[in-house]
Amino acid sequence: MTDATIQAGATLAMLAWSLLARTAPAALAGMCIALLFPLSVRVCALALRWLPAAAGVRPHVEAPPPQQQHELVAGCLLVAACSLTLLIYTPPSITLAYAVALHLANLLVQFDRREGWLPNAILMPMLLCGLLAGAALGYAGSAIGGACAGWVLGGAGLFGLSITRRGNFMSAADVLLFGACGAWVGLGGFWAFLLLAGAGLWAVRGVRRSTRAPMVQAAVCSAARPVWRYPTALPCAVGLLMVFLLRNSPALPHWVQFLLGG
Repeated sequence: MTDATIQAGATLAMLAWSLLARTAPAALAGMCIALLFPLSVRVCALALRWLPAAAGVRPHVEAPPPQQQHELVAGCLLVAACSLTLLIYTPPSITLAYAVALHLANLLVQFDRREGWLPNAILMPMLLCGLLAGAALGYAGSAIGGACAGWVLGGAGLFGLSITRRGNFMSAADVLLFGACGAWVGLGGFWAFLLLAGAGLWAVRGVRRSTRAPMVQAAVCSAARPVWRYPTALPCAVGLLMVFLLRNSPALPHWVQFLLGG
């Protein structure tokens, strides 16, 4: 089964699911998510191919191997599936905003895995979109507070891990990533996000120790030596997804939703 077949089948299945939505706004939002899936695969593939060469990370444009294309399709499909899950118990406007955040987080995960690099060309729009979404959805103050908390506490936490565990956990892009995620989850949900992302980083370190292999190589210039670092995009993306999924879940008690910023 080819990637094109998977994309076509998944898109049709999501469109059919959208038609079964209870309300017209939810059905429309589901159709937008379904149509965004194949578009996101193409946009992400284009960014992953051209942005490293445009930023000078690689000297020329390189076509990704088939395995990386499969991973990209799987990541975009997971984001679309989680967005449709959110649509079950989350208002359509909030779900569409969350879908944008998850797609940007997925793109950062792909960059982190392939290049060892978190491009500012993705991080800055993610931060800006988080602040704009907070203003549009009525929690602008919480979004600004979450971004500031992510910048300060996320940076402090990464610095502490780098010192105590003697590993390269911290860079300016990593701190900016925490600030962008903080803007999306808001000040109320930042503490749960920080706990989940911290647990993910600890798990990444455990995998590295058990396999005794570096996780990802940082992007370097031709005159510099390679630097090995821990990937932060995947733990942050998982923490962001879990906060989105749990904060409005009707199955959780009200006090748990409050701790998640719901």
